[in-house]
Amino acid sequence: MRTTQSNRHGFSLIELLVVFLVIGILVGILIPAVQVSRGSIRMLSCKNNLRQIGLALQNYHDNNSQFPPFSIWDGPPGEPLGSGTFPIGIYDRVGLGLAPASEPARLKANWALMLLPYLEQGNLHNKYNMTLPVSADENESVRRAELAVFKCPDDLWNSNSNQYNRTLAISGTPNLYARGNYAMNFGPNRGCIIFEGGGFVSPNGGSCEDGFTADGEDLFTDTTRLYGDGMGGVNKSFSIKDFTGGTSNMVALEEIRAGVHPLDVRGSWALGFFGASGTIRHAIFDEREDASGPNNQDEDSDDIANCTALRNAVGSDWLENQQMPCFASTLINEVNYQATARSTHTKGVHVLMMDNSVHFVNDNVDIGVWHHMHSRTSTETYQNPF
Repeated sequence: MRTTQSNRHGFSLIELLVVFLVIGILVGILIPAVQVSRGSIRMLSCKNNLRQIGLALQNYHDNNSQFPPFSIWDGPPGEPLGSGTFPIGIYDRVGLGLAPASEPARLKANWALMLLPYLEQGNLHNKYNMTLPVSADENESVRRAELAVFKCPDDLWNSNSNQYNRTLAISGTPNLYARGNYAMNFGPNRGCIIFEGGGFVSPNGGSCEDGFTADGEDLFTDTTRLYGDGMGGVNKSFSIKDFTGGTSNMVALEEIRAGVHPLDVRGSWALGFFGASGTIRHAIFDEREDASGPNNQDEDSDDIANCTALRNAVGSDWLENQQMPCFASTLINEVNYQATARSTHTKGVHVLMMDNSVHFVNDNVDIGVWHHMHSRTSTETYQNPF
């Protein structure tokens, strides 16, 4: 009887170790590559969102012969809380608990709400009551809507679990807002007010060269508009002919970061305050030490309401670690008065230009170039920073 001998052989220990080593090397190569690929996809999504919003801006202009204003501020003229120093659109009456106790809330739609029909969100826009403040209960479902087109997937703070609560600082009934990552350029102007009829108000004294414009000589009683050298103003719209510096040289929208706490107003897409859906005074080009480019980490780079409460809640060191500092004003009632472009990308932000091109601008961009990029009327030539 013949016996059959098996020709099968097992792996030796050395062979197994070699296999594991090769697998480990491949995994070590593939994981970073996958992470880079995912990061590139997120960056591309951020850029595509801006392009889509840019097309919506152009379509809005085609239908209305002008771009949307930054925000609509309704009700009596003037801002009594400003005592003749601050114009409309700065104080948050709802956040201070003064509306509707003293008078009705006055902040209504902002540019993002007005663009909804042009972003394939006509049904959502139809739910919004333009005659009522954005804070009204009837408008809650709209202002809390989570819209992918307004979000950059790189920002982990823009989730629906971190909506801004406008009345949290006063322990009021929650007034919530969904997060977003794109803001209208309100202008790089200095923090003083020029009157259309002549004269100016400068809180720090001195002259008011390159300040913002209000249409009344008494900010307390007859100011109904506020605008600078940017894309739009409070109750003020511009048409394409107003951009005398050229559409390819002018920033329309840019990235901002979502607030890192429910007390943090930044990145609230439906709320027409600076920091929430607008940048302002972050590209000042003069002797000021706080003049800087994107992702400015100076303490006073974001002068926003509730900063004191926010610092008390999480600590100023934690905010600095998150690269989201803010300025705790000494005013009795803090204001939304300055906000810079920010992102969670490495060393820069995306900007949408008026010609609908999207570019990445490095944090170290020349401040003079950064200033002229945000000025509607600037005719200065500058080297392309993209």
